[in-house]
Amino acid sequence: MFDFIEIFFKELVAAFALLVVAGFILWMGFVLVVFFLELFKPGDIQIRSYLYRVWRLFMLSFELTAYGGIVVAPFLLKSTEDQHLRFTLVLIEAILFSALFLYIRWKTVGFFPQRKERRRYR
Repeated sequence: MFDFIEIFFKELVAAFALLVVAGFILWMGFVLVVFFLELFKPGDIQIRSYLYRVWRLFMLSFELTAYGGIVVAPFLLKSTEDQHLRFTLVLIEAILFSALFLYIRWKTVGFFPQRKERRRYR
């Protein structure tokens, strides 16, 4: 009985770590792209706007990781033979994180921030 609980929590932490590491890798790719765009932009480097874009991309990368986990986890579940528990937990955590990020987006900027700005100026 205790062996199953130990395996379950080990796989739960591994699934969480898999999603977090994938999010950080995606974020680092975004940071490199934004850094080179900012570097080759004429004029001075605006640190405040750059850090704001990096923060937005941080949130976006973890959103995309959660949404992508819902799509990718069933394929990984089907293709592996020995890690069914891990990828089932990845799927469950991706669904929970997607719900969390949808709630955060709904409460903060909404789903279409440009539309809200247009309505504000009318």
